[in-house]
Amino acid sequence: MDTGSERRTKRQKHNQFTGILSGNTMGDQDGERYTAAIGTKPDRDDDHEFPTLDIETDPIDVARQSLPDSLSELLERYDDVVADRDQAQWDWLYNAFPAFRLSCVDTDRTRQVRIAKLLSTLFITVADDVAERHGDRETFAELANVPFDHQHADPSHPAVDGKIVRFGIDVWNCFRRLYDDSPRAHEFSEQLRFDVRQVLAAIEYSALANHSPELVSEHELWRYDAYNMMVFVHADTDLANAPTFDVQELSSLRQALDRTQRMARIGNWLATWKRELGEGDYSSGVVVRAVETNVVPATELRALGTDPNPDALRAVVRAIESSTVEEYFLDQWRVECADAARFEKSLESVDLAGYLDGFETILRSHIATRNAT
Repeated sequence: MDTGSERRTKRQKHNQFTGILSGNTMGDQDGERYTAAIGTKPDRDDDHEFPTLDIETDPIDVARQSLPDSLSELLERYDDVVADRDQAQWDWLYNAFPAFRLSCVDTDRTRQVRIAKLLSTLFITVADDVAERHGDRETFAELANVPFDHQHADPSHPAVDGKIVRFGIDVWNCFRRLYDDSPRAHEFSEQLRFDVRQVLAAIEYSALANHSPELVSEHELWRYDAYNMMVFVHADTDLANAPTFDVQELSSLRQALDRTQRMARIGNWLATWKRELGEGDYSSGVVVRAVETNVVPATELRALGTDPNPDALRAVVRAIESSTVEEYFLDQWRVECADAARFEKSLESVDLAGYLDGFETILRSHIATRNAT
């Protein structure tokens, strides 16, 4: 737990984020978003070094803590039943979660919180890959029923991969047992259900976008796709284990989470757009922005979907890398961070400055990992 002086130092540091908003369109604290211009670099009146696209050192050490034995059986089943992601993803997540954990979480509950977050992420990752990588709408539809008591997931439904649905049910049940054991679980359970539903809607939107790329816009990506980062769901898990959180601050916290979720989405886009492009996934904000700003003609992207020619793919990647699209999203990340920092004075039971520092750690890790491949 931070001392009072440490928190004041962080607060002073993040209050200076508001200085980067000069020259941008600024909204009020009612949910309006700031808009960054392409290629602009926000000014800072301190010596803080913002993340850049040439970061090589990953601040998250995946070897620092190994996954707990309690997850071994489920992850072995994942490798047998699904196997779309490798062990490195789960190692990274487990070591990344503490970076953006809300400071009000009971220190005696941090391990349970960490495991619960990995379980909920595992479930959502399976659902996401079923819908986006494999285009299996029927199996996704059954998985989307799993988190909700009034909906029934049927592994025996025709045209459904029953093994994956059964696995999803078991993973979610493990998560719910941990969540329901949390001291304030009941208090935030309706909020959790709502936020999980938004994540599943984000997956459905991404799957729709890959099927019909002509409908995608950057505006709709911000509206729907950002929820795939699960920032709200992870915060709900934190709050269920946070005895000192003042529920009167919930509105301010969720407004800050809205910004940090977009920050997380930007980091993920910057890290994964090239890999996803090669997999036939054109829903990344980086790719969509490139099309909307004519860096990549829509006809080239459509042709790539019809005939995934390696030379054509490399040409699209080179066009994006030589443009200002990635810098645009870095600028937007800085603006979102400044926007989130405005809520610090209304959050006494949460160290918002430390929370924002955590998202910078995640961004640096994403960029370093991207540059290492």
